[in-house]
Amino acid sequence: MKLVRFTLGLALSAVAALAAEEVEVGAVKFANLRPPGGAPGTWLEADITLIVHPAPGAPGLMASRVRVTLLAGFELPALAGGERRIEHYRAEAECVALDAGRADVRFYLPPELVKRDQLHGDPKYWAVELAVGGQPQNAGRTAYSPALVNPESRKNFHSRAGSAAVANDGLMLPQYLTPFANEYLRTTPSFVRHEPH
Repeated sequence: MKLVRFTLGLALSAVAALAAEEVEVGAVKFANLRPPGGAPGTWLEADITLIVHPAPGAPGLMASRVRVTLLAGFELPALAGGERRIEHYRAEAECVALDAGRADVRFYLPPELVKRDQLHGDPKYWAVELAVGGQPQNAGRTAYSPALVNPESRKNFHSRAGSAAVANDGLMLPQYLTPFANEYLRTTPSFVRHEPH
């Protein structure tokens, strides 16, 4: 009987550990920045602050292979005689592992797009998706822009923007592929590199 209780207790502990979200979005900020070293142009930075709570018993008490995906929809000015439109971008980065506490993952739109589309400040719509070791994490309120206030609007955004962003794949870049690669060294994690060989 004791063995059955012990085994059941272990199983329930394992389920509870799996149910607990290891990583959550703390905040998302957007800013226009000049690159380091005096290079010309202004980039648009998306800074995603993650709050990390490794699962009990995780190796090294770290969350491993944390994938961060940002989907953003910018409302653009109308062309002559036209209507305003929304341009969608998607970027993804995978962190090798994250210590408990805070980490920042950053993505960038290059200056040519910032200038062409007059991108200043926050996109109208954005959403952050997280996965740890291939397991999706539940998204809290802080993983969405204020314009996406309810589950229905979030679902519609993912559906519409996910397919629209395909046309711009590769344009929004993870930090390690930009002039900002060596900035923010204290809060920038190491990344699994996925660029082509």
